[in-house]
Amino acid sequence: MEPRATARSIAVIGAGYVGLVSAVGFAAMGHRVELVETDPGRLAALRRGEVPFTEAGVQDALTAGLRASTIAVLEHASETTAGVVLVCVGTPIDDRGHADTDAVEQVVAELADRAPAPVIVVRSTLPVGTCERLLREGAIGDPSRFFLVPEFLRQGAALEDFRHPTRVVIGGAPDADPAARAVLEELFGAFGARLLSVTLEESELIKNGANAFLALKISFANEIAGLAERAGADAGPVLEGIGLDPRIGRSMLNPSFGFGGSCLPKELATIAISGRERGLDMHVTSAAAEANQAHQRQFAERIAGMLDGVAGRRIALLGLAFKAGTDDIRSSPAVALARWLIEHHAILEAHDPAAGPRAARALPGLIVTSTAEEALDGAEAAIIATEWPDYRDLDWAAAREVMSATVVIDGRRLLDPARMRTLGYTYTRVGSPSGEVARAGR
Repeated sequence: MEPRATARSIAVIGAGYVGLVSAVGFAAMGHRVELVETDPGRLAALRRGEVPFTEAGVQDALTAGLRASTIAVLEHASETTAGVVLVCVGTPIDDRGHADTDAVEQVVAELADRAPAPVIVVRSTLPVGTCERLLREGAIGDPSRFFLVPEFLRQGAALEDFRHPTRVVIGGAPDADPAARAVLEELFGAFGARLLSVTLEESELIKNGANAFLALKISFANEIAGLAERAGADAGPVLEGIGLDPRIGRSMLNPSFGFGGSCLPKELATIAISGRERGLDMHVTSAAAEANQAHQRQFAERIAGMLDGVAGRRIALLGLAFKAGTDDIRSSPAVALARWLIEHHAILEAHDPAAGPRAARALPGLIVTSTAEEALDGAEAAIIATEWPDYRDLDWAAAREVMSATVVIDGRRLLDPARMRTLGYTYTRVGSPSGEVARAGR
């Protein structure tokens, strides 16, 4: 059963991963939600009752909300009447490397003249100093009712994270309306997570810093994995031993050939630019971004080395999403690898359980198959690029019979080395030397 708070009218502006998850999550708690989406394609899908992306549990929750009339789909923020407005629009990186906050500013401007003034809650990720600038420029109708409550949702587990948050951060101005803050503390505190009441700048930095630290941790794991490969060690037990230190922890120490998505790469860029604009070089975050690109290049070079070049090689690429459980391909290392393979004249066929159509639109010339088996048919090599369980559970014995050669290069450490070699594959993975003795379960 969902936790209960006083039933309220809530508007959610933006039906992307954060907005739609927030909308269905609050609707399930008994709140009335006005969901605003301006993109014609997404708006049409929502009005048909369809979730326009892949995210576990969201389709069922949307269907339930529409049937119960706790969710209404609107086209413009000006149509809303709710007392609390969540701003969940995108802030992508622009051509200069800055987070583009135009969409947030447009929504705030559209709400500025509403009377009575709603409680405006920005959930979009903003560079530090953005809220202060908006207040200084007079862009906020009632500054005392303006807050930043960052989201900490993992794609693929976003609805679960909404229901069981690790913490709730509420950022407000020094003269924030205590009654408005109390509404947010009740609304977001209904799930029992620890509440942190901070300034707007602190709230911005908590979100920026959390994502940047996760990126740093992944980059560290990937760097140790690369060293393990060259030193004749396996990264699995190495990182397990490191992660057993409670000051470090095991989470996110899972080597791969790079990270992507809409959050981590963007936060590294955002923090680096925020520092430079204030005369401060952000050495660590800048290095993590460079390391991520280096890990992807090194993996591509490893593939080329194993195959004695990729030109003319028939290759099956398994996975296109930046991670399993989503169809999001933003900054996906898998898509970047597909582009590299095509540019180096590989004969490439790719598969992904969810992201195939998006990748095909983003990368003209990419052949996307309807099944993994179809991609593997006739392939000289298979590359695991996304950690979908579908590929772990694939009938690799049957796949061996249809592949023209038996090289498998695992960029996600998804498969068991001993089993793959027992089946007759030439198997290698990130974080392990190519000639390692197979050790199951690592």
